[in-house]
Amino acid sequence: MSIHMSTTPSKRYDEKINTVDRRPPVKPCEEPNHIYITRKTNVESQAKTAEEMLNNSFDEIYIHGMGASVNKALVFAMEVERKFGGSVKSDIQTSTVQCTDDIISLLDLDQTDTRHRSVSAVHVHLYRAAS
Repeated sequence: MSIHMSTTPSKRYDEKINTVDRRPPVKPCEEPNHIYITRKTNVESQAKTAEEMLNNSFDEIYIHGMGASVNKALVFAMEVERKFGGSVKSDIQTSTVQCTDDIISLLDLDQTDTRHRSVSAVHVHLYRAAS
């Protein structure tokens, strides 16, 4: 007997017989001056880190957010920019990030399928303004 994944051409899956495992998205950069904002990010802690970076070690930082965290990343970046008065400027770019999910059959755990989905993202470049 063969078990087939229950998906439609758009890769929707039947939640009654399948589960989805979302793979973490690939980060564009692993440098220490890149901050990734997620739903679980403690913004106050990250704000202190960003301020320390701009005060001590880096002339620029990058803030990334995607999906449900786009607004949180923008608010965070604008708050950091506001704290530095006019000495820090920002450039904002948007993009679409491709994410991959594994769809696992609950009837046969060895049977998996994948789906790809597009997620909106924002990338904020904060840098010291020329004096």
